[in-house]
Amino acid sequence: MRRFLPLAFFLSSALLTGCAKGTEPMPAPVYLLDQRWVLTEIEGHAPSQQPGSSATDLLLSSVDSRDSGRAPCNRYGGNYQLTAGTAQLTFGDQFSTYAACADQDQEARYFQLLPQVARYVISNRQLSLYDAEHAQPLLVYKAAE
Repeated sequence: MRRFLPLAFFLSSALLTGCAKGTEPMPAPVYLLDQRWVLTEIEGHAPSQQPGSSATDLLLSSVDSRDSGRAPCNRYGGNYQLTAGTAQLTFGDQFSTYAACADQDQEARYFQLLPQVARYVISNRQLSLYDAEHAQPLLVYKAAE
């Protein structure tokens, strides 16, 4: 058994060296995916919450690159794309149900902003989504408990 220790040590060292930081693209943070995010800001303002409206939320599935959620009036979903090793996040076409409610204008604006998202930042259980041009986030969410 002793004579195999140097070989085992060499192989494990080679494997660990191949995984050195910076040599492979880093995956999205685990806490970004499969986490329910609740909208707290839309273009710098708190979202309105009319009677009969739902809190807007977002869920990014780690299984199939699909997003889903609830907007003030409707359920929605579609595809998203993460670029490995970066903070780039984009959303494809979204579908939604067709119910009407008092927050219809806010929901329409939310659906206009999602396709503009180009990157994300997570800090202190807060997810901020930015477009490619502005320093202020378009949408800000908090991690649901």
